[in-house]
Amino acid sequence: MSKILNVTLSDIEYGILKTMTLVDGDEGEKLRNLLRYYISNLPDLKSAKYALERVENKEEIESYLREVWAAYELTDNPTEVWNEEKLNKLTADLIELNVLLKTGEKQYAPSNKFRNLYKMLLHDIATESKDMDEYSASSVATIQLLMEFGAGVLSKDMIRDGTIFLNEGWLFVYATAMKKAREFMKTKKIFPEAPTITAPTRLWDNIIP
Repeated sequence: MSKILNVTLSDIEYGILKTMTLVDGDEGEKLRNLLRYYISNLPDLKSAKYALERVENKEEIESYLREVWAAYELTDNPTEVWNEEKLNKLTADLIELNVLLKTGEKQYAPSNKFRNLYKMLLHDIATESKDMDEYSASSVATIQLLMEFGAGVLSKDMIRDGTIFLNEGWLFVYATAMKKAREFMKTKKIFPEAPTITAPTRLWDNIIP
């Protein structure tokens, strides 16, 4: 739901806003765009930036998620039925996008940037969407990052297959750790006499390096 704010600016503040070329728009629109620019460029607001993009791209992200789960309706692990040519091309494309890094002979791993952003998004998505299961949250996080790393030019098939490939190869382990941690926390609430254990900031921090 949109909110309308009435903001009083001093003459000098208004003058600065009018002459500012850093952002587009006029008056209220320029002020809104300035806020978005501020959110996008402050490291401390990185989480808010991705949350804003998830809301704005909700329908597109959900369409990709449906494509991912449609693949799982055919087999428990879609990558097992892919041929070597498809796997090699997908790997090469993800390396080109700086999503994957080559770590050895036919060995790969998500880049540090991708992995760190993924863990932040997984935590945020699972927190804001209480009814979403951990594996769907993992898929949404991966989809959102592929949309970003691909600069909006990746095909639907590439985002679907890339999401499945990354999740099955490396990322579902975080979703599994989160699921186990959540189940443990529920058990602790059922048996309140059990000793209190301080939960990590992110549920898997003490499980997955």
